[in-house]
Amino acid sequence: MATNISCSIPARIGLLGNPSDGYFGECISLPVWNWKATVTLTPNNDILLPKDEGLMRIMEPTLRVFQKRFGQKSKPFIAMLETNIPRQVGLAGSSAIETAFMLALMAHNSIPVNTLDPRQLAELVLKIETEELGVVAGLQDRLPQAYGCMLHMDFSEELMNGRGYGEYLELESSLLPPLWLAHAPEGRDSGETHSELPRRWAEKEEKMVSIIEHLAECARDGRVAIQNEDSNALASYIDTNFDLRRDLFEDQALGESLEAVMLARSLGSCAKQTGSGGAIFGIIPDDKFCHLAASAFSKIGWEFHSNLEVSV
Repeated sequence: MATNISCSIPARIGLLGNPSDGYFGECISLPVWNWKATVTLTPNNDILLPKDEGLMRIMEPTLRVFQKRFGQKSKPFIAMLETNIPRQVGLAGSSAIETAFMLALMAHNSIPVNTLDPRQLAELVLKIETEELGVVAGLQDRLPQAYGCMLHMDFSEELMNGRGYGEYLELESSLLPPLWLAHAPEGRDSGETHSELPRRWAEKEEKMVSIIEHLAECARDGRVAIQNEDSNALASYIDTNFDLRRDLFEDQALGESLEAVMLARSLGSCAKQTGSGGAIFGIIPDDKFCHLAASAFSKIGWEFHSNLEVSV
């Protein structure tokens, strides 16, 4: 009797520090289980992937990376995908699919899950983006998805050049104040937004170097604020992070997200992007906010969510 294998991976929120992760910075990110990608593999005579062009673009290289890493061809299967993560809005939907597919492939081929620790899994999935797809991808997206918890991630130059990976500390998501999230119907490719940053960093552009340092400070100080359950300080760092990011990318690159952040701020909340697309989040400031925000975001065509599931 055929045995189906299913693996689910949640979306993630980039809480603080992004996009300093690719430039020896620090970040805090966490999984959010309101949205997830589930890959199901059913034994078959041939390998059949979903025919959707966008899914093929990320699932075919995931299969190639799997086969290279484990030195074997996968047993044949039919792959099915279910995901409610909005596309390209900065919730790490692609890496959720890639990670879920990688874990499903391991299980389908009888490779024990502990063959890779969470860090190794995240690094393997990163290769799909950087080596197979050739896109500029940050380091932090896959880590909270692989670890399954909120992480403070230190990507200091000493660590990255010395051993090739950062220092990752689990933070208790129960210490967070209640969060809200809003997103556009569809966003844009984050690789496009980030495409100029490597050149600017290589040229040691003074503006970028300074902003990256301050973004890392936001994550470092934000970690203390979370551990102290200091919501006011955390809100301040969230706002500062967005303002720094705005200065780094400039208004045109932010698109609708800038209008959405300003809308949230006008209603009394802090706000920043979850990543590089059309999704933003903040701290619920009072009992009236959610009702007002749901109506206000609806008017600009965005969906608003207040009951975020940040722990399993």
